[in-house]
Amino acid sequence: MASYTKPPQEQLWTKDTAQGSDSLILSSNPLAIANDKSFPSNHVTSRTPLEIRSISRKRPRHYIKTILCFLVVAVVAAPWIKMTLRVTSKRADDEPNPPALPSTMVLLRPPSNEREIQSVQAVLAEYSDPILYWNEFSNSSFKAAHGFDGDESANENHPLYTYTSSNHFSSKRTALLFTPGIYPIDIEIGYYTSLYGLGPHPNAVLFTGDKGPHVPALDKFTDRPPFGSGLNTFWRSMENIATRPSGKGGMTWAVSQAAPLRRMHIHGDLNLFDAGAWLSGGMGANMVVDGEVNFGGQQQWIMRNVHLKKGAVGGAWSLVFVGCEGNVPEERTGMEGSGPSVSLEENPRVRMEKPFIVLKDRQLQYSQTESVALDDYELELRVPKVSFGKDAVGPQFYESDEEVRNFRRVNLGVPSTSLDPTIAAIENHSILQKALDQGKDLVLSPGIYSLSSSLEVKYPNQVILGLAFATLIAPSNGMPCIHVHSKVPGVRIAGVMLEASVLSSEGRERHSSLLQWGEDGVLDGGDEDNPGLLSDVFARVGGSSLDRSVSTDVMVVLHSENVIGDNVWLWRADHVALRPGEEANFPRISPLYRQTVLGECQVKNGLIVNGANVTIFGLAVEHTTEDQIIWNGDNGK
Repeated sequence: MASYTKPPQEQLWTKDTAQGSDSLILSSNPLAIANDKSFPSNHVTSRTPLEIRSISRKRPRHYIKTILCFLVVAVVAAPWIKMTLRVTSKRADDEPNPPALPSTMVLLRPPSNEREIQSVQAVLAEYSDPILYWNEFSNSSFKAAHGFDGDESANENHPLYTYTSSNHFSSKRTALLFTPGIYPIDIEIGYYTSLYGLGPHPNAVLFTGDKGPHVPALDKFTDRPPFGSGLNTFWRSMENIATRPSGKGGMTWAVSQAAPLRRMHIHGDLNLFDAGAWLSGGMGANMVVDGEVNFGGQQQWIMRNVHLKKGAVGGAWSLVFVGCEGNVPEERTGMEGSGPSVSLEENPRVRMEKPFIVLKDRQLQYSQTESVALDDYELELRVPKVSFGKDAVGPQFYESDEEVRNFRRVNLGVPSTSLDPTIAAIENHSILQKALDQGKDLVLSPGIYSLSSSLEVKYPNQVILGLAFATLIAPSNGMPCIHVHSKVPGVRIAGVMLEASVLSSEGRERHSSLLQWGEDGVLDGGDEDNPGLLSDVFARVGGSSLDRSVSTDVMVVLHSENVIGDNVWLWRADHVALRPGEEANFPRISPLYRQTVLGECQVKNGLIVNGANVTIFGLAVEHTTEDQIIWNGDNGK
């Protein structure tokens, strides 16, 4: 893939020209000349980023010496020259940078006064979970309309309002993109909403509101009042951001699966619970927490490469710490006394971080319409390098550990707007596959993409990065949403939701899956120095679809060796959306959803691993009809 690694800033070689002697001056940065309009264009395209000011012909011996120096330097600089040409040379199929952002990607800049703070706060409120006030809920007609029997109002300790889970199966998805600066803002992060800092490191985007970004327990009037629940608080995330809440109690993140925190600096305490609400586990990765981490009633949780400055307390069943440093809890079985089991992997063999987007050359203008107009900027895709040994421990925020890819070689996917589902599936596949075939990386803007055929990944080191739970609906013919070809190392699939469809007769005859890496029967040893990556990959069979005959044989199949998984949740829905006018089949469990029964949302297995040397951090598989995991490969972990 096109890549550029910034060379050292010092000059490679210089010779003084004051005495009229021969001179050969090499630019300290190969990109500087390509960007210098005063330099002749024919030199820029001559496969050397060297500025030659003058060469005297009066002294042949010096001329020969100059040529020899030139050849030596050219050999040394060849890798830089090659990378420079990849980055600076424009191609006919290049993408615009910046790309045109769809409405599902909201770009925000730091507010500079109280009026702007209020404006930004109002904009962000649109992306929080709906609020239900007690006065509204306690009305008997409301409770009757929503299937509640009246007992919920008996608790006198109720709050004034609660956030609700009514957007649980929404089709709306939003990426909130924050340019570097300070945000004295509070935001409750709702379903299918992701916050992304666009700085080169987490502290470039700092939230300092009373609560900052937070997720409390939901449905406090109806689910174990007054505590509410976090058991269904899925599908939301935050990345590359720092928080320093000004209020008491630190940052609250009371979530369950598919709600990761990544590349974060928490200046204070991190509370992964909300009072007595039940929660069912999640993941935090590549973070620094200055205060204490309190797991509260979290059933299970994994921390990977987190610096815990003041330790961690709480937890119900199982806590896992991988590559963490600082005040890490001691390992324990959980069988002695009270408290959870604690598992430690102090020195993981390898770590791969999720790709992310940053803003380059920021020149911001704030408009009067609560939106941001950016003038003369570019986006970059940062791809963290693989780390081994001691470098696989602790957080990784350093730019030197990242490969920088210009968005000119990144396609920003946008879902088809066709109202015909067949045409939309064909258009989605055609446009996205064309970009992959051109060797580009693929960033999927938030939305739902039905597919007529698999997205085929054929080139090493390609990236497919979904934003805000970009959702791929599997082809009806049983082919996977994504197929990574054998012997294609270094591919990174991240941030996507994979969803099963209703299979056609052809699809029912095929061994169907939602993601396939490699091919059955093809020996693919992969590359242990450049493994593949599945990061924040979530699959579901059922849930949002009103047709309960959606199915697949298996969600994810890994045939190739040397693949790393990092936060993978494979879910056969145990509850699904109600059809219009339909009543819940088990209202005492929940009046809001239908509970899945035998014969609905069929899937035999969550994960099948056939390749050797596969490592997965944070794997959760739930509710399949046969074995949840079949692991055939050797040396797996």
